[in-house]
Amino acid sequence: MNNLTLLPGWALAASNLLPLQQALQERLPALNIQLAELPALQMSTLEPDLTALAEALPAGWLAGWSLGGMLAVQLQRRFPERFCGVITIASNACFAVRDGWPHAMPVDTFKAFLSDAREQPERILKRFSLLVTQGGENPREMSKQLRWSDADPLQRLNQLALLGVIDNRIPLQRCAQPVLHCLGGSDALVPAAVEADLLALNDNARVSVLPQGGHALPLEAPLWLAGEIADWLDSQ
Repeated sequence: MNNLTLLPGWALAASNLLPLQQALQERLPALNIQLAELPALQMSTLEPDLTALAEALPAGWLAGWSLGGMLAVQLQRRFPERFCGVITIASNACFAVRDGWPHAMPVDTFKAFLSDAREQPERILKRFSLLVTQGGENPREMSKQLRWSDADPLQRLNQLALLGVIDNRIPLQRCAQPVLHCLGGSDALVPAAVEADLLALNDNARVSVLPQGGHALPLEAPLWLAGEIADWLDSQ
């Protein structure tokens, strides 16, 4: 399929993926590459929400950053005839620690973050921007470049709660379509130690790690990321 759709992370506008889109277009000029915003999502309406999102996206490859990557896996699981493979970028199978999945955000840390997002919705974005850019070069300058989505505080809170609930271990384990995971070695939100865990779920998947990369790979290392994705797509 000749389409690739890029999905952003939690609270982030799709425009943050423009550097990656441009780098990919240079590497893969025959591929139609588009950005898509994350819609309003919550657990109570997840099935119809994901169905609506799938219908709004062109059939083809899916790539998602952080929460976008977790949603891409969920979309591919539900609609394998529509989405032929998945690329996750700085994305975990479980965002928070669970039994049998230790390389993730500590549960208490996530609960505190969720509580702060409920009580201080604007302040939490500043804190989050520093976590996103931590580990890369000039993190404070890069944090100022992040663009937030148009979602209101309640929508962001619902999406954040969803981020803590999604468990992609079984979907990834059973996935018969190609999967590429791209990680940052210095990511403050998704530990690079999860590489072995992701490979253990599905030995047909590929994992690429940028040793000095943080969570903001699409912004800080678009050329590296585009190279990894292009080489992987060419091998399919």
